[in-house]
Amino acid sequence: MSGPVFPSPHPANSFAEGQYLVTVSDDDQRYKKLLAAVTDYTYTVKIENGKPRETLHSVNSFAVTGYTPDEYMADPFIWFEMIHVDDRPLVVENLARLMDGVAIPAFEHRIIHKNGSVRWVRNTSVPSFDQAGNLVEYDALVSDITDQKIADEKVRKATRAYKTLSLCNQAMVRLKTEQNLIEKICQILVEVGGYSLAWVGYAQPNKRKTVRIAAKAGKDTDYLKGLRVSWADDQCGRGPTGLAIRSGRIAINNNSESLPSYEPWRKAAIQYGYRSSIAVPLGAEDGVFGALNIYANIDNAFADDEVELLSELAQDLAYGIMALRTKARHKSAVEALRASEKRLQAIFDTVQTGIVIVDQESRRIVDANMAASRLVGRSVAEMINKHCHLFICPAEKNNCPVLDHGQEVDNSERYLLTSAGKNLPIVKSVVEFVLNGRKCLLESFLDISQRVEAEAEKARLEAQLRQAQKLEAIGTLAGGIAHDFNNMLNAIIGYGGLLRRSFTQDSKQYEFALAIEKAGKGAADLIQQILSFSRPTEEVRKPLCLQYMIKEVLKLLRSTLPTTIELQVDLDMHCRPVLSDATQISQVVMNLGTNAYHAMRESGGVLSVKLDELHVDSTLMAQVPELAVGDYARLTVSDNGCGMDPATMERIFEPYFTTKKIGEGTGLGLAVVHGIMRSHGGAVFVESRTGQGSIFTLFFPVVDGEVVVDPENEETKVLPDLGKRVLIVDDVGLNVSLAENILKSIGCSVAGFLDSTQALAAFAAAPAKFDLIITDQTMPGMTGLELAQKALAIRPDIPVVMVTGYSDMVDEHKATAAGVSRLLFKPVELEAMIEVITELLTPQATLDLPE
Repeated sequence: MSGPVFPSPHPANSFAEGQYLVTVSDDDQRYKKLLAAVTDYTYTVKIENGKPRETLHSVNSFAVTGYTPDEYMADPFIWFEMIHVDDRPLVVENLARLMDGVAIPAFEHRIIHKNGSVRWVRNTSVPSFDQAGNLVEYDALVSDITDQKIADEKVRKATRAYKTLSLCNQAMVRLKTEQNLIEKICQILVEVGGYSLAWVGYAQPNKRKTVRIAAKAGKDTDYLKGLRVSWADDQCGRGPTGLAIRSGRIAINNNSESLPSYEPWRKAAIQYGYRSSIAVPLGAEDGVFGALNIYANIDNAFADDEVELLSELAQDLAYGIMALRTKARHKSAVEALRASEKRLQAIFDTVQTGIVIVDQESRRIVDANMAASRLVGRSVAEMINKHCHLFICPAEKNNCPVLDHGQEVDNSERYLLTSAGKNLPIVKSVVEFVLNGRKCLLESFLDISQRVEAEAEKARLEAQLRQAQKLEAIGTLAGGIAHDFNNMLNAIIGYGGLLRRSFTQDSKQYEFALAIEKAGKGAADLIQQILSFSRPTEEVRKPLCLQYMIKEVLKLLRSTLPTTIELQVDLDMHCRPVLSDATQISQVVMNLGTNAYHAMRESGGVLSVKLDELHVDSTLMAQVPELAVGDYARLTVSDNGCGMDPATMERIFEPYFTTKKIGEGTGLGLAVVHGIMRSHGGAVFVESRTGQGSIFTLFFPVVDGEVVVDPENEETKVLPDLGKRVLIVDDVGLNVSLAENILKSIGCSVAGFLDSTQALAAFAAAPAKFDLIITDQTMPGMTGLELAQKALAIRPDIPVVMVTGYSDMVDEHKATAAGVSRLLFKPVELEAMIEVITELLTPQATLDLPE
C-alpha cells in the first residue's frame, strides 16, 4: 500500500530520521540498473493523538508505483487513488484495524501504476507503541508481486486446464450417450475450468446453414436464448462459431467491444459480461460438424498454451462424439436386427402357414414353426433333426420332386401325415436358400382340409339343389294343373255328397258315397301338399283332434303298405286337441309312416302308431330337454325294421341327409318333421338300434277344449228351403251342373253361365232378379274378380261367393278388398257350400230395382 487510511495534512521531509538516504546520479548506470531491479519500498506513518500526522515514503516508491516521494508529499491523496477500485474496501478495513492497535497480517491488493498498468503488491505493516501502549507509528513494506502473481495465475490456469482436460477425458470414457457427454463437457468447462459460459453447437445441413445449440452450461445461459448463429458466410456466420465451422480453424474473440465481426452479438455479450470467447471446431474424417464455444469475463482470456489445451480437448471431444455415434449406430443396428429377428420369429411362430426348414444334404428338419407343429401334431423339439418325409409328404420318401427330380413345387397339393396317422390335405411350396453356409429348403404348407371339405359340401349342395329344383319343378307342374284337378275333384266330392244325401245312413249306398267323398278330399289334400313345395302358404293353426287326423292319414297310408307289413293302431279318442295346422299334421304322420315302411320293406314287420296324453314332469324333461312341464299329446310311431347306428342318428334331422338309394328319397322328410315339432313348441325323441328298429316319439302341447266328434259319426243335417235365385258362372260345365243341383236341393232357382261376359250382361239387365252370385275365378275373357267388381258397381249389396280351383292372382285379402263376401277353394264340400249359401241368403230387405 502507498499510505494510511487518511492522508496527512502536514507535508514532511521525505528523508525522515531512521530512513536510508540515497543519492541518485544520472550518470551512474549501475544505480539505474539496481533501481530497476528494486521491487520493494517502505513508508512510515507517524501517529499523534490517535491520528496520522505524517507519512514518509522511501525513494524506492518510484520503482514500484511510478510516483516519487515528492509527488506523494505534494498530493497526499495519490496513495489512495492508485489503489484498484475493487480492492479499496479491503485496504481501508485492514488499516482501520491497525489504527485501533490491532496487529494485522500481510495482505495483497492491486494498484494502478502511474503508467496505467495494474500491479499486484503485498503490504506488510509493523506497529510501534509507547510505554502506555498507545500507537505512535507504524512502518510498512510494500513489495511488488506482479510477476509472481502472473506466474501463479499461469500455474493455476495450467493446473485448471489440465484438470479440465483430465475430467473431460474421464467423461468421454465413462459416459455412454452423446448428449450426456457434451452436457458434461460444458459443465466441466464452467465449474472446473472457470469459464463463464460453454456450449456445443452442431452445424445443420439446412438451406440457412443454422447452428443448433446441442448442450450448454453457465450461470447466464439466457444469453443463448434467441441467439442467431450460422455457419454460412453471412453476418450471423462471420463470428467465431461460424468461422470455426466453415474454416476448420480455431476462432478467438479477444474483446467483444472491439471485434468488428462480433457486431450481431456485441450488445448481449457486454450485457452478460462476456468480454472474450473462443470457438474450437469439432471435426471428423468427413469434415467439421460443429464447434465448442467458450466465454470468459475478461479480455484476452485465452493464452496460447490454453488455446493449445482447448484444441486438444475439442479433438478428443470430437473423437468421443463420433465414437459414441458409431456405437449408437451399431447399437441401433443391433437392436433393429434383434427387433427384426423377434418380428420374424413372431411371424414365424404365429403365421397360420406351416413352415419347416430342411437341410438338403441330410433331409432332416432344422427348424419348424408352431403352425407346422400344430398341423403335424408333434412339438417343435420332436420334429427337429427328424427326416422331413417322416411327417411331410411321406409318400415321396426317396422320391422327392425337388431334391431327386429337380422339379419346382409351387402351390402343389400334397398330404401331411399327422401324429394320429391321418393324411391331412395341404398345399405346399418349396424354396431353396442358404442358411449359415449350408443349403436348405424352406417348405411352407397350408391346411386345405376345410377347402376340400367345402368343395365336397359344395358338390353335395349342388346335388341337393338339383334335387330341390326337381321338386320345385314338380310343384310348378302341379300348380299348373291344380286348377283342372280341383275342378274334377270338386265335381267328384260334390256329386258324392249329393249321392250320400240321397241314401239313408244305414245303407251300403250311403257308405259308398261317403267313401267317394273322402277319397276326393284325400286327393285334394295331396294336391295341396304338392303345391306347398313350390308356393308355401301361411299356416293356419286351430284346435285339432289328432286322433281323427291320424285316422284319415293312416287310411291313405294303409293302401300303400305291402301285405308283409302289419299296421297296429292304438288311438286315445279322448285326447285333448292341439293347436296345429291340419296339413302339417298330415305331413308328420305320412313322413314317419313312409320312413317306417322303407325300414321294413325288405324283411316286413309291424308298424305301430299310438296316441295318448301324458303329463311331463322333471324326470321326463331330463330325457327330452326341449320340453317344459305340462300336458302333452304323445304320438309314438315305431317299427321293427333295420334300425340306425349312432352316427346316422346324429344326422337324421339334417336337411337332405338320407340313407336311401338315389331316387328313393329327398332327405327332407325328418327335417320337415323336426321343424314342424319345434314350431309347435313340442319335441321329437328318437330311439333306435341297428337291426332292432326305431321308435319316434312326438310331443304336442295340448290346449283346453272339447273333443271334436268324428266326422264319420255326424248326422246328416236337414237341408233348408231358401227359395232364392242364384247366378252361377263357371267355364266348366260340370261345376255349373253340380252347383245347380246343390242349389235346387235347398230350394233355390239357378241361372247358370259358362261365359263370364254373358253372365255380367244378364246381371246388368236385371240386377234385382238375383239374390246371390257364385263365380269361378279363373275363366277366359273376364276373371271372377273382375266380374265381382263390375257386378258390385251395379248393385253394391249383392253377395258374391268366389270359388277357385287354383290361382296365384287372388287371396282372402284381395277378394275382401274387391267386395267378395266369401272365397272358397275347390274342391268344396257339400255341407260347406250349403252353409255359406244359407248364411248369405238369410232373408233381408232387397233393393227395389227394375228388372
